[in-house]
Amino acid sequence: MKTIRSKVIILFCLCVFFVVALALLAYQNTRYLEAKLMIIESFDDLLDDVLELRRYEKNLIFYQDAVSLEQCSRYLLQVDASFQQIAADIITVAGDQKYSQFMGDLGAYKKLLNRYMSIVRKGEQLPDLNEIRESGKKLITFSEDLINIKRERIKVRLQRYVAYFALLLFFFFGLFVYIFQLISSSILRPLRVVEEAIKKVASEEFVPVTCRPHRHDEISRLIEAFNKMVEELNKRENQLLQSRKMASIGTFTSGIAHELNNPINNISLIVESLVEEDQDLSVEERSNLYQDLMDQAERSSDIVKKLLEFSRNRYAKTEKVALDDIVRKTADLVTNEMRLNRVKYSQTIEGGPLPELRVDKGGIQQVFLNLFLNSIQAMGSDGRIDVVMSTNPAAREVRIDVRDTGKGIPPEDLDRLFDPFFSTKKEGEGTGLGLSVSYNIINKHNGRIEVESTQGEGTCFSIFLPMEKNVDTN
Repeated sequence: MKTIRSKVIILFCLCVFFVVALALLAYQNTRYLEAKLMIIESFDDLLDDVLELRRYEKNLIFYQDAVSLEQCSRYLLQVDASFQQIAADIITVAGDQKYSQFMGDLGAYKKLLNRYMSIVRKGEQLPDLNEIRESGKKLITFSEDLINIKRERIKVRLQRYVAYFALLLFFFFGLFVYIFQLISSSILRPLRVVEEAIKKVASEEFVPVTCRPHRHDEISRLIEAFNKMVEELNKRENQLLQSRKMASIGTFTSGIAHELNNPINNISLIVESLVEEDQDLSVEERSNLYQDLMDQAERSSDIVKKLLEFSRNRYAKTEKVALDDIVRKTADLVTNEMRLNRVKYSQTIEGGPLPELRVDKGGIQQVFLNLFLNSIQAMGSDGRIDVVMSTNPAAREVRIDVRDTGKGIPPEDLDRLFDPFFSTKKEGEGTGLGLSVSYNIINKHNGRIEVESTQGEGTCFSIFLPMEKNVDTN
């Protein structure tokens, strides 16, 4: 019984078996009671006939009239006929010995009664009546004993029936509890877990469900399929994040090229001076030029290192970092872009130093890069980006506000701003994925991102990150 379907079928068959067993038991006992009640009824009829016979016997003795004589003859034949008709039932109930004894008592009574009736017909004086009274009393006692024995047996059978019925009900109740436990543990609880996981997928949290070990039923296969889907979605999301990174790189490639061009030109000029004026330079001047070469080379290397670090495709890994350092390094990537568009940048911390946070460094850097590029593109020339960071001890979170002086966002677009592929830019200027990816990254850090915007004045994106919760972004 590896599958839930097979278990349900077997348990259903067991339920049907118990119901059929209860029905058969009830039917069998009903038929039994019906037959036994009919036997008791025939015993009652025999007792009634005996009692009537005794009544007319007394009338015959006291009144010695023709009516009593006739009734005694009739009931004597009726008692004899009833006795012969239920002889087999009497043997079953009382046994052969008592049956034979009753036959003897009945025969003796018949002889006595026939003799008394013969005396009455002749008009003679009746002899001692004690003998016939004792003989008739034996018939009544035996008839009553038959009824009592049969009733006692029916009572025992009913008690046994109640015990069987209670036992079957107990097993049926145990089976019902087992079915309920099976449905609850094998179906309802796992489905509730899958439901919660699906809700997280709807909010772009791709968290796998812990699969139940050593099980191969339908729900386990469903969970396994769901986990494969989540794994594939995580891969696709990483690919999407990397694609967005490369798109961002393409946006400021020209600025990076210009940024690299300056130290390369300086190196070229210094080398040219060393070649042309080597003989005329003093040791100190030559040493200064060499130092300038080293500074320009390190500057170029630092620019390339930052670019490679940002563009590198790697799985999310959390580590404790200084948030202001991440923001500053991200701003360095777009420094030349800001310079070309004459955008001023400031970064401040309010309310004391920030605590180190456990975050995915590359993911958080991607978020701020998206926000910076969006702000630069929204402002055009002569704008300003202000980053203000602060700590909220009561809420145990860090807040980062990224404000710009751009044209703002229309109120009707604010609710859709984080939807995938939604963009307020002109066609061809954006993919509509930057803010959606940023929202998903912050959400995975158990944080949130909010936006306020006034058309003609600017926009403020506020990011809230928890101070203590460890983040699992895988």
